[in-house]
Amino acid sequence: MYARFLAVIPLLLVSVACADPEGGGEPSPDASPSTDIPQIGPPVPRDGGADVQVSPEASTDAGDGGAPLTVIPGVAGRTLLRGTILATSGAIEGEVLVEGDRITCVGPSCAASPGANGASVIETHGVISPGLIDTHNHILFDVFDDSDWLPARRYANHDEWPNEAKYQAMLDVKQCLEDASQGKPTWCPATYDGAGSLKCEMDKFGELKGIVAGTTSIVGLSGTTSACFSSVARTLDAPQNGLGQDKIQTSALFPPSRSAADGVCSNFTSARTDAYLIHVGEGVDARSLGELDRLGTVSTTPGCLYAPQTTVTHGTAFGAPEFARMAAAGMKLTWSPASNVALYGSSTNIPLARAAGVTVTLAPDWSMGGSQNLLDELRFADGWDNAHFGNVLTPKDLFAMVTVNAAAAVALADKIGTLAPGYYADLMVVPRAGQDPFASLLSARPKDVRLTMVGGKILYGDVALRPLVPAAPGCETVDVCTASKLVCVAEADTASKLGQTYAQIRAALEAAMVDVDTITKSDGYDFAPLAPLVNCSK
Repeated sequence: MYARFLAVIPLLLVSVACADPEGGGEPSPDASPSTDIPQIGPPVPRDGGADVQVSPEASTDAGDGGAPLTVIPGVAGRTLLRGTILATSGAIEGEVLVEGDRITCVGPSCAASPGANGASVIETHGVISPGLIDTHNHILFDVFDDSDWLPARRYANHDEWPNEAKYQAMLDVKQCLEDASQGKPTWCPATYDGAGSLKCEMDKFGELKGIVAGTTSIVGLSGTTSACFSSVARTLDAPQNGLGQDKIQTSALFPPSRSAADGVCSNFTSARTDAYLIHVGEGVDARSLGELDRLGTVSTTPGCLYAPQTTVTHGTAFGAPEFARMAAAGMKLTWSPASNVALYGSSTNIPLARAAGVTVTLAPDWSMGGSQNLLDELRFADGWDNAHFGNVLTPKDLFAMVTVNAAAAVALADKIGTLAPGYYADLMVVPRAGQDPFASLLSARPKDVRLTMVGGKILYGDVALRPLVPAAPGCETVDVCTASKLVCVAEADTASKLGQTYAQIRAALEAAMVDVDTITKSDGYDFAPLAPLVNCSK
């Protein structure tokens, strides 16, 4: 999905290059709405139905997952987790030892590790996975959902659907609430609250949508260096991600300008950019198909963006020749099937991409027509594979797309995406469901997530974890689809809105959306209330 705006971040910060505030530019003269693309019907089903079929390996419900999670408090800063550990080599019964923000032991037993002595113990009675990595999310749109906007029909390419009046009205609301430097509507009040915008609240709400689904890192196209970004989940495309220097660039526009493309290629050469994530080939027409060729001509040095650092977001129109070219250059691919199907009625041919040797990641895109979180997207991808690809993707394949493959796409495979000594302690726990432990991720919903940890800190999970979280500023108890959960948002530092609770974040956004609806009553659209943190019907 192309957002029709893009905040510009200084090149010094090595993030998004340049952009038209309305995104994507004007459609080319020869681009007209397709008349032979089927009209969209009811929203595409997330489970079951003719287009999406539940995997035989995955239960449709995580159930009670057996025994509940239990804890034995110990020395602060050291935690030993026991359960079924997911790794690319397979699943093992064992232990994960966390000391500070790092993993120090993974194996059948960590008893020989000095740090295990006196550590807090979490008997997960479930599956321990690396934290999920979202490589494609327009995070500031997460205040909306399907009830706010869905495409009126299926389209041929990415320059058509942004012309829908309701989408444009929704975009105006978003630009207003974040106090966007470009594209802010004239009707918008000068500021919202003391900071002049609600961008922090919008981002943290989006990060929370990830955290409750076990997503610990997000490429959110956030466009800011504010400390509130990455204060919950890691915002990978920002320097304050806790992983060192940000060496990720993103572009939600196609084609990028020549100066932007040249800047990226220069950064490849100087090693200032290790990962470049760009929307290419989003659509189902000849124009979309030709975008890979065009990517090779946008820079002064032809083809310099055909590089291992480049990850193509979407590639919906691509076939075997395009994937072969990508594989030869070491390029990677991000797949967002739910969004693709909602907008275009089809999705990227993942079996062709994998057959060519392209590394594939999976991400939800955004919450209107896409998925509200990566657990939902995993189920959608599994169902789409079963219905359209012949069930060629195993639960382990899908697991890799949101862990080790995703880490490779953002050039952080030595830091996140794997449970191994020396890696950051970003992990999640879900109940065991069925015979295949990898399929447990396909069954899990946010209510089932027993623990989400980022850098050794517990941010979400079962209320039994309360003895292991700080007493101040404390964690909140929230209802997630009838399950009581802890969510830990507020920090002791109150600068940059870091001291906000989840309740305060939600209240600020809800009040602002009601206010905006009142101001824009004449347009006939209402975007209040705020989207739920979790839509329990999915």
